[in-house]
Amino acid sequence: MDILITLFYILFSICVVYPPAEFVSAGFTIAQLFDNWLGSENTNFIGYHMKRTTITVLIHSMLPAGYLATLWCGGVRGEWMLSAAAAVLIIPFYMGYKMVSWWEYDKSKHPVVKALQPYVTPGIDWRVVASNFNVEFRSVDKVSITLSATSKFVVTHSWLVKVTQYGINLVKQRDCALVATATDSHNLSTSGEDEVQYVNIEAIPSRDDIKKFTFRISTTSLRDLQPRLDRAIRVPEHISLLPTLIERFVDVFKQHVEQNPVYQIDEEVELCIGCMQNPADVKLDRRCVPPPPHIEDEHLPCQQCNCRVLWCTACMARWWAARAGGAPASWLAARGSCPVCRAPFCLRDVRPARPARRAAS
Repeated sequence: MDILITLFYILFSICVVYPPAEFVSAGFTIAQLFDNWLGSENTNFIGYHMKRTTITVLIHSMLPAGYLATLWCGGVRGEWMLSAAAAVLIIPFYMGYKMVSWWEYDKSKHPVVKALQPYVTPGIDWRVVASNFNVEFRSVDKVSITLSATSKFVVTHSWLVKVTQYGINLVKQRDCALVATATDSHNLSTSGEDEVQYVNIEAIPSRDDIKKFTFRISTTSLRDLQPRLDRAIRVPEHISLLPTLIERFVDVFKQHVEQNPVYQIDEEVELCIGCMQNPADVKLDRRCVPPPPHIEDEHLPCQQCNCRVLWCTACMARWWAARAGGAPASWLAARGSCPVCRAPFCLRDVRPARPARRAAS
């Protein structure tokens, strides 16, 4: 009986400390259960996490005592239980003393407040810095990336924040450099078409009074994060980032387009109307032969597109992929439609457009 209780309580403790997705969706996490007492993170970020870390430490410190209480309720008795109870009760009492010291003396010893201290000017209350941070955190242009069920990484206009179970790491963007240190890739399918890569990033502050920290995000989140940073994330030469599925499709699409005959154009090359960066370099010109009437084709027959050269190969590939549907392996065999006139076309109809060479006078 005691073995079953022990196994059950170990599983319960793991779910409390590292809640799985089922617990999160059911609202069975510390932050969700005490939501009314914690208040709003968006309104008062610093105050919210001061309370959250306090209640998290208190509950986690009571788990060993809860184990003995569960054994007692399960009918387990023994002379060792009295001494064991005295031993495990030391933990919550000690943590209670620590939490009292966090909240006394102007709360300056709290781990969340300590993270702010490097930016508190002597003679100024730390609440001034906290208030300024809370105002910036309310901005709608911040980026929040979930790292796990108990941690996340937040980027505001001028701050980088890593939220953990027992505290926060906080540094201004101007005082920190982000460096990729390692990567690992995982296949989500046996065919390898759906592959995700994670990057370990180390935040290295330029100030000695701020601790460095690390976090791990996917390359997709990394690309979303880059535009919000004042400094680009440094990626050493020995680390290669996995291109996204769309980027890989664009490369394959370009290779197939280059195999088609070149379409000569007489007019001046314009910028692509999709990205306004690359020159327009593809022309939709029907080349495929329609199937015989007795053969059924699930796709619409290709039609001649009379539009000018308006798109670059990369934008045309993204347009194609966005409307292909199905598994990525079948995208090239699908049909696209002209972004302007909606004429159906296949991959054979996408011809690279080049300016015609003019004869020397």
